[in-house]
Amino acid sequence: MGKLPLEGIEVIDLTHSAAGPFATSILGDLGAEVIKVESPEGDMTRTWGHVIRDNVSTYYLAMNRNKHVVRLDLKNVDDRNRLYEMVKSADVLIENYRPGVAERLGVDYGSVSKINPRIIYVSIKGFMPGSEYEDYPAFDVVIQGMSGLMSVTGCEDGTFVKVGVPITDMVTGFFSVIAILSALRIRDREGKGVRITVPMLDSALYVMGIHILYYLFTGNVPRPLGTKYMSVVAPYQGFRARDGKMFILAVGNDRIWRKFCEVIGKPELADDPRFRTNPDRVRNQDELEKILQEIFLTKDRDYWVNLFLSNGIPAGPVYDMADIAKDPYVSKYVLTEINHPELGAVKLVRNPIRFNDESIGIRLLEY
Repeated sequence: MGKLPLEGIEVIDLTHSAAGPFATSILGDLGAEVIKVESPEGDMTRTWGHVIRDNVSTYYLAMNRNKHVVRLDLKNVDDRNRLYEMVKSADVLIENYRPGVAERLGVDYGSVSKINPRIIYVSIKGFMPGSEYEDYPAFDVVIQGMSGLMSVTGCEDGTFVKVGVPITDMVTGFFSVIAILSALRIRDREGKGVRITVPMLDSALYVMGIHILYYLFTGNVPRPLGTKYMSVVAPYQGFRARDGKMFILAVGNDRIWRKFCEVIGKPELADDPRFRTNPDRVRNQDELEKILQEIFLTKDRDYWVNLFLSNGIPAGPVYDMADIAKDPYVSKYVLTEINHPELGAVKLVRNPIRFNDESIGIRLLEY
């Protein structure tokens, strides 16, 4: 495509792990020149996940595309002065150090803003600075637990599980990008920099709002429901088919319910007093699930998915990564390939944003 929206914006990335690198990857996708500054030891994620060669992991590659990488020891005066030179022309600096570390390294907001008053300075923290949790170490799995996200994710027997991706890191990364884009507008309007703080726990609690309000209004503690959706609509969950594969069914209103009953050959269920309206179905969800599950075990997954989609009933297969990799939609629209001088052809996931129907693409991959 033509000129990307953030071309000309310079970002200094002092982050490690996931939330910060995820945010700066998005900024890089959007055209910003991102300089990822790593310690001599390198980002900890270089040893996470599947390590395909020394200091190169699939986790690191997924979180760090469209960036230039430099190694600086900020405890060293010369290296710190090199960073200060970069700060003079930078638009954004983003860090996620533990409390007190930025100050000790001389890259705190006070030090940086003296060099460049127009800089947008972003701190990603686990918790609000100055709070009772300030010094708690914050990794995604900790935040999933403390935010209550884990308490509503899992099996109906009450077993809690974490979401299968570092979702609170990613949510925090998204909020950081939103904040940076907003701050660039503020700077355009007012001509001065902005200091931004994005705590991971607060970010996770923000997306937990539907559960928090439900508890505050009713006093009922939400529980894990497997593939079901918070006991607000039914049937709206996963079912297992004859071949052992699962599919998702999303009957979102009473009109779809009546059509669904016709399609599965059970029109009498539509007017069954237990299931006539959505509140009825939610109240009798367990009973409805047993009836439907028995029906769905008579045919394979793809039969049911094709039947429902051809009749306008929301449904879809539950894929694993092997299914995703061979899906023609994913091959055409989602995956892209970049040739790396050492790694060869590397497939990566595209940024989903399209400008004028054109994909953003991936310009570079350094490590």
